[in-house]
Amino acid sequence: MIAIIFAKNSQRLQNKHNMEICGEKMIDRISRILSETGRFSSIILFTKNFSLKSKFAVTEEDNTDGILFDSILYCIERYHEFLAIGGDMPYIDKGSIENILDNYKGNSVAYMSDNFYQPLFAIYSTDVEQPMLKYRKNGKGSIRKFMDEYSVSYIEGDQEKLKSINTEKDLIEARKNLRCL
Repeated sequence: MIAIIFAKNSQRLQNKHNMEICGEKMIDRISRILSETGRFSSIILFTKNFSLKSKFAVTEEDNTDGILFDSILYCIERYHEFLAIGGDMPYIDKGSIENILDNYKGNSVAYMSDNFYQPLFAIYSTDVEQPMLKYRKNGKGSIRKFMDEYSVSYIEGDQEKLKSINTEKDLIEARKNLRCL
């Protein structure tokens, strides 16, 4: 299995993936945690920010139209199965990663908490490729709505581990909660 870190340019917090959390860049923290599981043959940083690099991942340029749905669909077509993770999720830990991997039985599976699918902490496989293509051809583009309509399998996850960093306040809170300060 491979892991793909999706790191789009942020409008609310510019350059957030390079911001420091606990002595390392956020993107390095996430890729390091993935690497430390020992469960991935490759870790790919999939981004439109061509200058973004990570110590523990190979950078691949995202040349899709710009919405997450298209990026995920492209990666399914290219890699067939992978763990998707957000490049702004520094709370993620080895236990959460192990949990989703251990619950993967060959069909796509996502974390869900509070009745909310987390599309950037999910394993995608070819079982959703054709339904996603049809969904997209019908002019739809919300990956969360697709997951709900298609009834993607899910496991209950810890909402706290899936928090994203989108603002300066989120970053300060993460540093505090992760005991960096």
